[in-house]
Amino acid sequence: MNQQLVYQIISLMIAIYSGLPGLWIAEIIRKYNCSFFYSAKNFEITKNIGFYKLLKLDLFTYCVKNTFFRHCNTKIKITKKPTIQEIYKLLNEITISELCHFFGFIFVLIYQIVTLILSLYEMFFSSILFNTIFNVYPILLQERNKLRLRNFLSILSSAA
Repeated sequence: MNQQLVYQIISLMIAIYSGLPGLWIAEIIRKYNCSFFYSAKNFEITKNIGFYKLLKLDLFTYCVKNTFFRHCNTKIKITKKPTIQEIYKLLNEITISELCHFFGFIFVLIYQIVTLILSLYEMFFSSILFNTIFNVYPILLQERNKLRLRNFLSILSSAA
């Protein structure tokens, strides 16, 4: 098998499975360190929707909705008009998912540093691509979803 293909497959597998340690760390933080969890819950990259459009997040969202990835996190779904309590519960689930991808990103970033030190440049560049697809874009998607839910929550709160 071609060595470059092996590097790409290894980078892909590491990026995909980086979510598992990320999920474990996010759950531990949620259970034992509420202050960090709630500061992450209130974290915003930007309030500008145009930023997400510039990064073509709509295309990524389309890919998630229309492929097998839609089955990955079924807790983050709105099927009817939610109540305020359901929105808060959904915000918690989104924060857990966001933290999972964030820690997965850090995990792959450490791997990328090691590949640079070992001068495995093909592996480094393929891991950048896969880390962006499997960790950075999901973080941005969760951020946009939190922003949209907060806007909806403010509309519901002002109407009540």
